Amino acid sequence: MTLTLFSQYFNPKISKSMGRRIPIGPARNFSDNKLEEILRSLNFHFEVREGAYPRIPWEKSKIYVIEANVKKSTLLKLIERRLG
Repeated sequence: MTLTLFSQYFNPKISKSMGRRIPIGPARNFSDNKLEEILRSLNFHFEVREGAYPRIPWEKSKIYVIEANVKKSTLLKLIERRLG
């Protein structure tokens, strides 16, 4: 299953209504390098692309295309725990 994660999901500067998907506490520890390290430690195959999150198209972000056999919500919780 292919999942798409935007770096905006973890951006502490935006509200949940604008697209942040994890609580503000773990989001403060987010960096793109840290996310890539977490995905590697979980042994997921992924690709990083440049793009923009649809709710905030004027702000450039990274898009992570991940091959994984888990639901997106489960993956976000795993990442949240590792960032926290």
